[in-house]
Amino acid sequence: MRNENQKTARIAGMWWLLFIVIGPISYLVVDGKLLVPDNTVATLSNISSNKMLFWAGVVAFVAGYVCFILLAKALYKLFKPEDHNLTKWMLGLVVAGTVLVICGKAAEVAGANAADINSAEHLINLRTNIEMVGELFWGLWLVPLMVLIFKSDLIPKVIGGVLLLAAGCHLIAFGSFFASGTDVSTNPVLAILGIGELVMALWLLIRGVTNASSVGEGTRTLTSCDTGT
Repeated sequence: MRNENQKTARIAGMWWLLFIVIGPISYLVVDGKLLVPDNTVATLSNISSNKMLFWAGVVAFVAGYVCFILLAKALYKLFKPEDHNLTKWMLGLVVAGTVLVICGKAAEVAGANAADINSAEHLINLRTNIEMVGELFWGLWLVPLMVLIFKSDLIPKVIGGVLLLAAGCHLIAFGSFFASGTDVSTNPVLAILGIGELVMALWLLIRGVTNASSVGEGTRTLTSCDTGT
């Protein structure tokens, strides 16, 4: 069981790190170059002049979220013995959020190929709004994961605390956008506080799970043998 947990943890870390690496290609590199806030005409002109880059961004977007789903699946397998209901919530939030933002990306693609400027503006703005709703899911899915960390001996509790900060950053971004229309998701302060996801990914990939769980299992096995149960 110990070796299986180590393998699953490192697979989860690999998928998480790939998601962290691939995501910025779509969001920061491609969207940063092509999308002009509140200027659909300029956005469409950029997309028209850089179609290969636009489609590369779409591919990177989908690939990143495939990694995210595979990450959630690996974490589900790792933590399922601890609490089946919490792991189902965690996986469900990831799947729901991923489906949502992929629909948003599809809206953007449709907007880039729309027949008139009004339709294009509506669809591209729809993608932006959907992305910010996605921030709610990206904050909420970390909550059951954090609880699972605190309930188990697989991951140091301090990493669960750092993930709580990361969850808060996503929720602040969601609340700020829908309260005031301000997108603070790329705010440097929030980015620093949100580093917990990278810490978790690297821990899973490099360290895997701690020894505490296997020691506890060994103790329970020894106790069962001694008592004849």
